[in-house]
Amino acid sequence: MIYITGDTHIPLDISKLNTTYFPQQAEMTKEDFVIILGDFGLYWHEDKTFRHWHKWLQEKPWTTLWLDGNHENHDWINSMEVSQWHGGKVHKDGSIIHLMRGQVYEIEDQSFFVLGGADSTDREHRREGLSWWPQEVPSWAEFNEAVDNLEKVGNKVDYILTHTCPIDLIRPMFHLNPIGYSTVEKALQLIYNHNPEFKRWFFGHWHQSRDFSKFTCLYNRVIRLDEYKVKD
Repeated sequence: MIYITGDTHIPLDISKLNTTYFPQQAEMTKEDFVIILGDFGLYWHEDKTFRHWHKWLQEKPWTTLWLDGNHENHDWINSMEVSQWHGGKVHKDGSIIHLMRGQVYEIEDQSFFVLGGADSTDREHRREGLSWWPQEVPSWAEFNEAVDNLEKVGNKVDYILTHTCPIDLIRPMFHLNPIGYSTVEKALQLIYNHNPEFKRWFFGHWHQSRDFSKFTCLYNRVIRLDEYKVKD
């Protein structure tokens, strides 16, 4: 089983995965997965909050897969050992696995392209190295690796997983002016314009849950991938 949800901002929005709101976990094992679409928030500071939620997640019956968002300690994440997992590069910490930028994974006979990261719109209220890190925006090397990895699979995957969305979705999907949302959203637009084949594109970041065309934004919904159907 593969479940997907939006930002957890540990400890703020992790309750969506407790037994009350996510009772399906009673039937899960470590062979099943929960994917978190960025702003995971676990690897922030190595303090009692981290230790509590790290233990909580390691003891859950599933394996946690997560993308990085903008609200992450990227210095910490980038210091972790890189290994190979299901066809792509990861940072593996027991049953908590970071799906790295620009990778393609084969999971349960499905292919997933992943590109985390986003710009923080509240950056002016944060401190570099303490609550904000410039690596929140993918580098050109990461973006080029993403394009190369898509080309290696014939520009065709089953699912695309990102933290934010292509810039052309901002107005029709969220009724917002796209001005001010630039770097990562424009990069994702370039990928979308390259016409990759995919069943559905999932992302978080916008703190809303809604569908538009082949795109789904998730926040507090936890959906099971093989059962998910968009309502007309």
